[in-house]
Amino acid sequence: MLASLDRKGAGVDWIAITGELRAAAVGAVDMLSSVLEGRHLYAICLQTADDAMSVGFCANTEESYADKHASEAKIENMSPDYAAYLRWAPAEWGYEGFGDDLFADINRDLTAASAASENDFAVYFHHLIQAMIDALAHLRAERTQALEAVTLFVTISDSEAAQAVERQSVHQLNRSTLAAEFCQRFG
Repeated sequence: MLASLDRKGAGVDWIAITGELRAAAVGAVDMLSSVLEGRHLYAICLQTADDAMSVGFCANTEESYADKHASEAKIENMSPDYAAYLRWAPAEWGYEGFGDDLFADINRDLTAASAASENDFAVYFHHLIQAMIDALAHLRAERTQALEAVTLFVTISDSEAAQAVERQSVHQLNRSTLAAEFCQRFG
């Protein structure tokens, strides 16, 4: 994936950033695995915002989803769309922002790079999304067996561009059955 990216796109060393994202994602999964205590992981994503100043790691388990679903069903009409939202929206997950300390140095660099990329922000943003996808592809390769049934994707919080980025990344990162299950929520 990185072969299509310039090393210094938008003035940022994307090879270095991608390497740091790879290491942080693997570290976060390893740390998460040590606290899951038999819970069944089904989704992991890397998330940024429209300002592209940081990346966060998010994950959810079947058990956390079931708990959230049950608590929301007490106060909300649980339509299929709302259930899908709870299942796939990182803001509703049990492990949103997990391992933030592993991303702290990267996020300091990204904050500075984002602010400095005003003239080339679209290029900067594209490179960041590609680096995030690459980091998750690396994670899948490094933890193949543990993540076999786990859906991986990239998202942008509270953004109109999120759906397109999610679709692109989920198809690149997952076997077709996992990608199809994820994309069913879009109709």
